[in-house]
Amino acid sequence: MIKDGYLLIKDGHISPQQVMVLFFILIVGKLTNSSVLILVRYGHNAPELLLIISQLMMVIIIAVMIPLFKDPSKNLIDYFFEYFGAIFGFIFSMIIFTALLLDLSTNVTFDFEQVHVLFLPTTPTAVILMFMIISMVLPAYFGIEILGRSSIMMGGLIILIILSLNVLSTTNADINNLPPILGPGLPTLLKQGILHIGFFGEFIAYLMMRPYIRSYSSYQRSFYIISAVTLVVGIIQITLLQLIFPYPTSANLLFLSVESIKLIYFGRFIQHIEAIYAIAWLIVACLRLSFMLYLLSLAAASMTRTHNYRRFIPSIAVLVYYIALLPSTLSDAIDFKDVVLEQRLPFLYGSILLLFIIVGYFKLWRKKRANTKKTNLQSA
Repeated sequence: MIKDGYLLIKDGHISPQQVMVLFFILIVGKLTNSSVLILVRYGHNAPELLLIISQLMMVIIIAVMIPLFKDPSKNLIDYFFEYFGAIFGFIFSMIIFTALLLDLSTNVTFDFEQVHVLFLPTTPTAVILMFMIISMVLPAYFGIEILGRSSIMMGGLIILIILSLNVLSTTNADINNLPPILGPGLPTLLKQGILHIGFFGEFIAYLMMRPYIRSYSSYQRSFYIISAVTLVVGIIQITLLQLIFPYPTSANLLFLSVESIKLIYFGRFIQHIEAIYAIAWLIVACLRLSFMLYLLSLAAASMTRTHNYRRFIPSIAVLVYYIALLPSTLSDAIDFKDVVLEQRLPFLYGSILLLFIIVGYFKLWRKKRANTKKTNLQSA
């Protein structure tokens, strides 16, 4: 059980601290792969402001939904079935599931392309992808307990990576590269922020974690904390990249984090420092991808109204494998994530979430009204 805030796991529950670390790895890890180029492309010379707008919009949506999740036995899929019935509940759940599946697959594409370029340039991408899929499947199969315990160690590792990289990169930063505060202008940033709200679609998965935290207040508080922390870290990371690679140069680099590490120089006897950081990044990436695979398997189990999520892991892993191979180039994968996952799909599943909020609060209001009438009758 959870006792006095310590990081203990028992009976399928994990502590709020471990949930926060898992989502810290999930959200901040996005800034280490090629998807960050989307923010640079549309944020022009103010990508950090685009990040702020998009993330805050997604956080507001989830924050409005969280008060509906006071029942510790239900996740997002369970509520879909409760609010909309078996047919529409399954359809809405499948749309959310598909969006997260495609997002996971594109992130796998970004990650195995980095592995291919940095470590194994002559190895077929299908072979690299197969090993990555296996490294995702094993932790996901063992469940939330293993992922929760691993998150503490991996969380410390990614924090060490971020801190050391930021400190070492400051020597290559140029204050003259600082862009105008509002970049292309506030109207443009607001428009692109709305269009790219899907960049932080992983926050939707937070609604799947309700059954793993007994206390509603801890569940709610942990969401606000991790939202604030990831936002601050994201701003720092994007700003530092702009100080090192001024726009539009950074739009032409496929691996911004790798390119910034290459600039760090310790002397002629210590070279290829990017390999050390890349190995550490790869370890953290496996946990991040495993966590998303676990959440998708959990969602699939909830949609079929079963508790055995493990039976879905192999089939979902196969889907991820083939979808990740579909883009012929890394640029195609970035364009797919940009156009489909960030500018089109969010309007579909965003409408579903809006409908969820309306129905959920209506049912909550009707329940409170019925309880008030019952109390008044008992008092009379």
